Amino acid sequence: MRKSSRTFLLFAACGILASTLAAWGLPALAQQDLQERVNSIESVEQVKQELRQLFEWRDQCGTGSCFNSSSTGICETVAALDARVNGQIVGGMISDDPGLPISEEDLDLMRLIFEQCKPTNYQYWNWPMMLHVWYVPSEEVDNEIKDRLGLFLSP
Repeated sequence: MRKSSRTFLLFAACGILASTLAAWGLPALAQQDLQERVNSIESVEQVKQELRQLFEWRDQCGTGSCFNSSSTGICETVAALDARVNGQIVGGMISDDPGLPISEEDLDLMRLIFEQCKPTNYQYWNWPMMLHVWYVPSEEVDNEIKDRLGLFLSP
């Protein structure tokens, strides 16, 4: 993926954190709230647990706004972690602060997840902008990611 595409996806994913919460019936977040979300991430394991929950919700709801919100949430969660690990996942951030430690194995997993995040206008009427990002992997990649997160695969 080209750097400009990664940068667009990062900005889109960060920008839609508020819209996902609004789609879930929660108030839109201000920039300060987005920063609080990023700062609330204390470890990669915390993010992996959040991702496990999002994958489970996504698999349980199947279609519609639940599926859309969960898929978007997966991308946003990885984008928020990217801000905490100083852009090591998506890139484009420059800071002297190395951020949270992340293993090469987890970095590889987070990059794989984020590579599955694609822009879409699906159910655009549920979002405050026409375009948002959601997680749309192949079944094979989805199963690999779930396995690496330690989730049990459905038969």
